[in-house]
This record gives sequence, C-alpha cells and structure tokens, in this order.
Amino acid sequence: MTDTTRKHPIFPPFTDWVDAFALLGGWDGKGPLPGIRVEELVEGDAFVVHAELPGLDPARDIDVTVHDGVLRIHAERHPDKREKQRSEFRYGALAREIRLPQGADDDEIAAEYENGVLTVRVGIARVPTKPRHIPITRIG
Repeated sequence: MTDTTRKHPIFPPFTDWVDAFALLGGWDGKGPLPGIRVEELVEGDAFVVHAELPGLDPARDIDVTVHDGVLRIHAERHPDKREKQRSEFRYGALAREIRLPQGADDDEIAAEYENGVLTVRVGIARVPTKPRHIPITRIG
C-alpha cells in the first residue's frame, strides 16, 4: 500500500546534497550565503562574468557593486504566495564575490540581464606581461 499523502521525501535527493556542497564552497564554509554559479572569461578588452540567476527581477532582486577590486553580486529570490505541492527552488539571499584581474577599470563596468543570466563587463587595460629590467641606483 502506498501513502499518497506524503508531500516531501524523508531525505533530500542526492543532487541537492551535491549542489549545496558546491554552492557553499565545500566544507570550509566560505561566506555565510550560498554562492551563485558564474563563468569568467576575457573577451577582447573586457573581463566578463556570466552569473546564473534565473527567475529574478534585476531591478528588484539583483545588486551589483564593486569595491577595492572585488566585484560583488548579491541576489534575493522571494517565494511566491501560492501553495506548493513540492518545490526544489531555492529562496533567500545568494552572493558571490569575484576578484577583478589586474588592469580592471572600476569606472568602466556595465551589467545586463537576459534569459536568466546576468552579464557583467569590466574594461581592462592590457598589462605588460614581458619582464622589465629595473635599474638599481647606488646610494652612498
């Protein structure tokens, strides 16, 4: 006989455990908030961050700031008021901090949100990668 009145399993699905481990940065507990999945790349003269944030209103739910060379994305997913039979959606605050690369221009940042993905572009100046000889001045 099957009990059809149970709405939630006794233990969460294995994928929930794996996702929680990945989003929290492993067992070291980095940061108090679950993380946001991101993709970082360089396109031409810009450092680009794609953040996976489906189902959010960027004007209300997402905040992007930069301070001391660190890009911070903070988002909050609010539960709707409908009665649910079952939900695997995560609600509450999410955050991610990303150190910007050398040469990043804090004044040249743009963000856009499309199809559940936040894209942040940060201008970067090309930094010389060749070793440079530094002359030494003798004193005394």
